[in-house]
Amino acid sequence: MRRFTRLTNAFSKKIENHACAVALHSMYYNFVRLHQTLKVSPAMAAGVTDRLWEMVDVVDVLDAFEAKRKRAAQPLFEVERWAIGGGYYIRATLTDGTVDRIEGFATEGEAGRWIRNESGVWLSERQRRL
Repeated sequence: MRRFTRLTNAFSKKIENHACAVALHSMYYNFVRLHQTLKVSPAMAAGVTDRLWEMVDVVDVLDAFEAKRKRAAQPLFEVERWAIGGGYYIRATLTDGTVDRIEGFATEGEAGRWIRNESGVWLSERQRRL
């Protein structure tokens, strides 16, 4: 790979670009390219896949990864039941990993309605406070 040498325009000046180029090359080498002596791709020889991939398959994997990462960037609201005393609360897991608790719901349906109707307002107020 010419990305490892500094003699060409393909040289990576940023480590992030270099890591992406190496990952893409490794994916191509192991899944798309036929090995000369094996007559199959290294991934097929190792039993990871049963067919030779095309670049379209690699792009599909990348798209699925990006979509999953985008979904994970949204806050998660879960209705939980108090172990003692009855009632329900909402556990809010925010995009930065912090967990907050919204208390004071008598029924699970009431907590669900709050998530549908009030969670957006709660998030914007919380961001404004911080």
